[in-house]
Amino acid sequence: METKYSIKDLEHLSGIKAHTLRMWEQRYGIITPQRTETNIRFYLDEDLKRLLNISILVKNGHRISKVGKMTEREMYDKVLEISSYKGDYDSQINSLKVAMLDFDQDLFEKVLNTAIFQLGAEEAFKKIIGTFIVEVGVLWQTNAINVAHEHFISNLIRQKLFSAIDQLMVSGRGEDAYILYLPDQELHELSLLYLYYYLRKNGKRVIYLGQSVPSQFLPSVLKTTGARNFITVMTTRPFSEEAKAHFEKLDCLFGETDCWFHITGFQSKAINYASEQDETRFRFYPDVESLKSAVLEN
Repeated sequence: METKYSIKDLEHLSGIKAHTLRMWEQRYGIITPQRTETNIRFYLDEDLKRLLNISILVKNGHRISKVGKMTEREMYDKVLEISSYKGDYDSQINSLKVAMLDFDQDLFEKVLNTAIFQLGAEEAFKKIIGTFIVEVGVLWQTNAINVAHEHFISNLIRQKLFSAIDQLMVSGRGEDAYILYLPDQELHELSLLYLYYYLRKNGKRVIYLGQSVPSQFLPSVLKTTGARNFITVMTTRPFSEEAKAHFEKLDCLFGETDCWFHITGFQSKAINYASEQDETRFRFYPDVESLKSAVLEN
C-alpha cells in the first residue's frame, strides 16, 4: 500500500515551506495533489521523490521555473551530479531519501561511495549517515515510510558500517569498556552500530551484544567483563507505558553495583527516571550525536 503524505509531511521531509509548495503547485505544476472523498489534499511517493529532487536543485541555484520543465531523467542526472560535490551534505542526505523511497541501491552506492572517497569513512558517516539514520528513525516512527523502505535502507547502511568496522585496526585500550546492546524486542540496530564504529575508531574497548537483549542477562556481562558502562538505543522498545517498570527492573538487577546506562532513542525522549541507588545511573541524551560526544569526552 502506497504511503500518503500531507503537505506538512512534505514540508518536513523536503525542507520546503508549505506555502512555497502551494505557490509552486499553482505556478509551475511541480506536483499535483490527490484528494480524499472529503476533499482533503494528499500526496504519494512519486510526489515526494520528485520534490526531494527539486529541493536539491533549487538549493543549489537552479530556478524553479526551469526545474519545473525538466524531465525526470534530466532531474535525476543533475541531482546525481550535485550530490557528488564535496560537503553538500543536505543534497547527499536528500539523495539517500530518494534511493530509499525508490529502492535504488545503485543511487545509494553512488552517493555514499563518493562521499566516503572524498571525505573518508569517519567524516562521511558523521556528516551524512549519522544525520540520515536519525531522520530514518523519525520517518519510521511517524509512518512516513513503511517497513519495506526501512528494511531496505537499513540493510544497505548496516553493510557499510560492518565493512568500515572490519577495516578498523584500532584495538580498544584502557580499563574502561562499553557494553552496547538493544533492549528486549528492540531490533533497530543502525544507531548502535554507528556508535560501535565511532567508539572503536576512537580507541574505546567495546563489547557488542546487539539486538534484543533481555535485561536479566546484563549483570552477568558486567561480572564477567568488569565493564560498567552500558549504551543502548530505544527506538521502539520499551513502550512508554513500560518504561518505568523497565528501569526499575534494571535497578533491582544491579542493586548497589556501580554501573551506568547511557540511553538515547525515540522512546527515551519522554522518560525522566532517576535511580534511588545512584541518581546518575541512567543518563539520557537527546540524540545519538550527543551520546557519542559525551562518551568520547570521557
